[in-house]
Amino acid sequence: MHKQSVLAAALAAALAWPAHARAEDPPERVVLQLDEFLKLYEATRKREEEPPREGALASARYRGEVVFEDGKPSAAVFRAKHHVEVLRTRGWARIPLLPATVALQSAKIGGKEAPVVIEGGFYTLVTDRRGAFDLDLQFGVAVSTAEGQSSLSFQLAPSGATEVELAVPAKEDLDFTVIGAQLESDKVVGGNRVVEATLPATGSLTVQWQREIPEAEKKSARMYAEVQTLVSLGEGVLRTTTTVQHTILFAGLDKLSYEVPKGMTVLDVRGASIRDWKLGEDGKLDVVLNFAAEGSYSLVVDLERAMPDDSKDLSVPVVSPIGAERSKGYLGIESRGNLEIASGATEAATPVDVRALPAAILGVTDQPLLFGFKYVGARPKISVATGSHAEVEVLVTLLDQTLANTMWTREGRRLTSVTYQVRNNRRQFLRLALPQGAELWSTRVGGRGVQPAKASDGRVMVPLLRSQEQGGMLSSFDVELVYVEGGEATDERGRGTFKARLPVADVPSTYVGWTVYSPEGTKVGRFSHEGTLQHVDGLSMPIPRSGGYIEAPTDQPAQQQVMDGKDFGGAAAPMGNAAMGQGATPVAAILPLSGEATCYEKLLAFGDEEQLEVSFRYRGLRKK
Repeated sequence: MHKQSVLAAALAAALAWPAHARAEDPPERVVLQLDEFLKLYEATRKREEEPPREGALASARYRGEVVFEDGKPSAAVFRAKHHVEVLRTRGWARIPLLPATVALQSAKIGGKEAPVVIEGGFYTLVTDRRGAFDLDLQFGVAVSTAEGQSSLSFQLAPSGATEVELAVPAKEDLDFTVIGAQLESDKVVGGNRVVEATLPATGSLTVQWQREIPEAEKKSARMYAEVQTLVSLGEGVLRTTTTVQHTILFAGLDKLSYEVPKGMTVLDVRGASIRDWKLGEDGKLDVVLNFAAEGSYSLVVDLERAMPDDSKDLSVPVVSPIGAERSKGYLGIESRGNLEIASGATEAATPVDVRALPAAILGVTDQPLLFGFKYVGARPKISVATGSHAEVEVLVTLLDQTLANTMWTREGRRLTSVTYQVRNNRRQFLRLALPQGAELWSTRVGGRGVQPAKASDGRVMVPLLRSQEQGGMLSSFDVELVYVEGGEATDERGRGTFKARLPVADVPSTYVGWTVYSPEGTKVGRFSHEGTLQHVDGLSMPIPRSGGYIEAPTDQPAQQQVMDGKDFGGAAAPMGNAAMGQGATPVAAILPLSGEATCYEKLLAFGDEEQLEVSFRYRGLRKK
């Protein structure tokens, strides 16, 4: 019964109204003493609670002895005493004892057989006893022997305290290992070697033993090494990356030594738990570890030295482990840059297919390997011949396209904006030769105003950005400039000749598109177009455009363009954010690109080698 229901029933009985009381009459007051109220309250708390589990092993003690068959350990017979506590107050309790992987021989309580079944992979005691009692068990566990080491293992049932004792008949001393033991000791009892241990409350019991080797019989460490070397030649430098794979037996080594070829500089030594390394004047490299390495241990040594580009007999450096019982190695050679390499004389080494070299060589370079060698022994001699060749100059900066817009008046004044789509690897400036008499008004790079410089030959030097790599290619950015120039005015008859040039860049452009806006009413001579660009009805724009380009001309007469620079016959508005010079603020000029649009284009403009110019005759601009 719940606390609330018991308390409600008690209070209802104590506060019951008299039989003659009416519903409209006020209830009578009942006064309880404190001790009486506490008794009622405690009565609500007297409810029997079930224990959290059916039972538990308060402690478990295992005593075992190894049995030999044909001179070899075959099994261990254990006698165990489990102190069991049944927590359940009624009904049957189930308590796990041993894993079903062992061979249970008997289970007794007070000398009588106990009911044991297998449930969930464990021998389980089923009992209706109450309280605490001892359970005696006898069981067998298999012993396995491999490579001179014997062991037994089985899972333990959880217990409050677990103690283990195992006796092994032997005439010589044994080295015991009890996995996970908190306390462990061994002793000699008669003809047995006995190990005792205390284990955690849960887990498994694993005992290993082998013959103890006397100090006089212990062997010193033996080391075997495989050296894997990548040699990189080029740009006046010889570099090597050497990976040494060690196999250390019998004992650990906390110091490793190597012979480094004369003249080589050690750049770095990499490996697990390196405390320090030092290269002596005698070319001996000592590496000190934080622990005694045993088994497999890998170390990487980076070396470097200057080399001539032309050499008839260049000796390839090989790092040699000192103190190795046996050493072998592989070596691969690659070229960096335009250095030609030929194989020379070799001693104590054999050429191999580069595809047969280890991953420690192939996996640390993206260059093709030219030669591969393998050798046995610490000091092979491998030489190569090298020859340098003049490099062919290639483009490091390219104008993907050049788009220009020019607006002119009948007075002959011209305003031109040019946008270059640039991909730049390492060039610092774009050099531009402006048309004669042109005045530069503004320059922008990547959407921001910049301050250009003037070269000794008069060309404008625009500072460039470096293109970022995207998807294996260099991305492009815009270089924009605005300039003004004078020209030939229209005569009284409204006739004349338009002739203009674009700036000449010092790098080639894949495509050039130029739109010339003539005043309203201008009639351009159909067959009068001349120059180095071809007259077309509309720009083909073969290269995709990114943001920031000037739009191609349309048929809308009111189309307008915003450019950086001074105003062209109108009011100017401040632009902010960038400056043309010290104390100067760029302004935005709103230019009506209306009138008659004439388009020109050209593929492959080779920079300094050609002029970009157009001309045509016109009429129809007579003054009104």
